[in-house]
Amino acid sequence: MLAVPITEYEEAEQEAERKLRAETGKGKHAVGTVLSWQPLAQLRVLELQRPHKPMVCTTARRVVRALGAQLRVLDMSGFRDLDDGFMGDMGDHATSLQELALASCDSITGDAMAAFFARRNGFTRVDLGRCYMLTDNAVQELVRHSGATLRHLSLNSVDDSLTQNGLLALAGQMFEQCVGGKEPRLAEQTLGCVGLEVLDVSWVRSTTDNVLETVVSQCKRLASISVYGCGSVSAFAPVRPGLKYVGRECDTL
Repeated sequence: MLAVPITEYEEAEQEAERKLRAETGKGKHAVGTVLSWQPLAQLRVLELQRPHKPMVCTTARRVVRALGAQLRVLDMSGFRDLDDGFMGDMGDHATSLQELALASCDSITGDAMAAFFARRNGFTRVDLGRCYMLTDNAVQELVRHSGATLRHLSLNSVDDSLTQNGLLALAGQMFEQCVGGKEPRLAEQTLGCVGLEVLDVSWVRSTTDNVLETVVSQCKRLASISVYGCGSVSAFAPVRPGLKYVGRECDTL
């Protein structure tokens, strides 16, 4: 069967991305050449995920400074060299993003993530899987500013600093830490991710039946929840028509 022909716009967009891939694929030698691609006014989608050649963070930052304002979709998954400075440039220049994937960008701190999401809204798809320094506060800021629009969210393996309070933010419950070792208190209640359809919390050990009960009750459009490696998610997890669990251990016993 013949493939559907692509439009001239799509062809131009793909060609622009191929050229940029060729430049960034040169690694450190590309640092001084990225700005030559500033005239790529038609580029809206940039997917440079999991590079097979080394790339310094400086190169990625120059890409964002040159092209960030026009991008709607950005996938930099696997760029382990990205740091907080990159997120600062994202906040300054990537002003129209709707989809963002930073999976396995594990050198970015939770504070930098929180500061970025506090400056931007309107995200529909976000992948932060294996961003091990992600914090409750970063998820809270994402929900505060993009909860109404978010449809797909991956927090896969974000287990080092994310607690149940971060997951409960998806339901609009914003907890804050109290001094003196006291229990966190509910500081704010928002609508949460009312449009969320797909959620991946695989290998996040703070995911439990009770947490999912709260999230599912608020996120009424949820259709798929991935829970691989979540030993505290059981057959008693909340159910409703149209909702499925992917990777639940009790379903394979």
